[in-house]
Amino acid sequence: MTRKEEIEARKVEIREEVEAAEDIEKVEELEKEVDALNEEETQIEDQEKTEKVAEEMEEKKSAVKEIEREERKMENKKEYRDIYLSNLMGKELNDEERSILVAENGAIPTETQNTIFEKVVKKAPMLDEITLLNVKGNVSFYVEGTRTDGADHAEGADITESDVPLIRVDLAGTEIVKLATISDTVKTMSIQAFEAWLTDMLADSIANAIEAKIFNKIEADGTAVTGSIDAAGIRSLVAGLPAGYEAGAKFYANKNLFYNSILGLQDLSKNELVTREGGKYFILGYEVVISDKATKVTFGNAKKFVGNLAEDINIHSQYNIGNNTYSYSGVAIYDGKVADATAFQVLTPGV
Repeated sequence: MTRKEEIEARKVEIREEVEAAEDIEKVEELEKEVDALNEEETQIEDQEKTEKVAEEMEEKKSAVKEIEREERKMENKKEYRDIYLSNLMGKELNDEERSILVAENGAIPTETQNTIFEKVVKKAPMLDEITLLNVKGNVSFYVEGTRTDGADHAEGADITESDVPLIRVDLAGTEIVKLATISDTVKTMSIQAFEAWLTDMLADSIANAIEAKIFNKIEADGTAVTGSIDAAGIRSLVAGLPAGYEAGAKFYANKNLFYNSILGLQDLSKNELVTREGGKYFILGYEVVISDKATKVTFGNAKKFVGNLAEDINIHSQYNIGNNTYSYSGVAIYDGKVADATAFQVLTPGV
C-alpha cells in the first residue's frame, strides 16, 4: 500500500471515530490529525508532479538527442557522399577528406547506389515485371510450376498428396559495363549536377542492356507459336498459356509491332480485341507492356523469369592524362533465365 493509500484509509477511520466521539477534545484532536494528513497528501502530490515534469523533460531531452544523432548520421552520410563524388570529379581533397575516403574504402555511397538502381528499374520496366533477386555470387532459385487439379475422392479412401512442382533456376552472372568519357571541365559542375548526370548515364545504359538480355532469353527460350500477327494468332498465344500461369500474364511487344500491327486489328464493330483504359492498352483483357527491346510478340507471366543482380552496381573512374579527360565506368553483374518455357508464348512476326 502506498503512503497516499494509507492516508486515505486513515481519513476513513477518522470519520468513523468522529461520529463515535463523546467529547469535543477528541473531535478537535482528530481534526488536527486530518489537517496534518491533508498537508502530507498535498506534499506527496506536489512531489509526484515534480517527478512527472522531470521525467517528461528527460524524455524530451532524449528525443532531442536522438534527433541530433540522426541528423549527425545524415550529415556524415552527406559529407562522405560529397567527398566521394568530389574525388570522382578529380577535385583536390584535403587530408581529412582523404582519411574519410580511405576509412570507407572508397565505397560507393548507399544513396548514390540506390539512386542508380531506382533509375535502372524506372528505365527498364521489365525489372519490375520479373522475379528479381539481389544475391551475391551464383544462386539457385526455385519457381513454382503449374499446379495439378484437384481430384474426386471416395469417402474413407486414402488421400494422395499432390505436390506443387518446383522448377530450379541456376544463375551465374556476366558483367555489364558502360564506359563514358567527359572533359576535365567536369570539375566545374556542382556535385548535385555531376551525380545526376553520372547516375542518369550509367542507369540508362545498364537498364537497356539488362532489358535486352531479358527479352533475348524470353524470345529464345519461350514456347514458339506458329501464326501471324492477326486476331487468330493473338488468340493462339492466349490459348497456349497454361491456365496456372494466367494470373498476372501480360502481352509484351515493341512500339512498332503494337501500333502498326496489333492496334490495327481493333475493330469495335466486330470485336474488342484491343481496348484502352486508364492510359493503358489491353489485348483480350490482358495488359500490354511496351518495350523497345522486344522483337516479337510475347504473352506470358514474367514472374516465371528469374533475374539476379549478383553485385551492387559499382562505379570506377580514371583520369586520362593524354587528353585531359575523365572516364567513368558503371559495372553490374547480372544473369537471368526463363524458369518454364510454357510460361511464355512467343509469336514471331512474319512467320
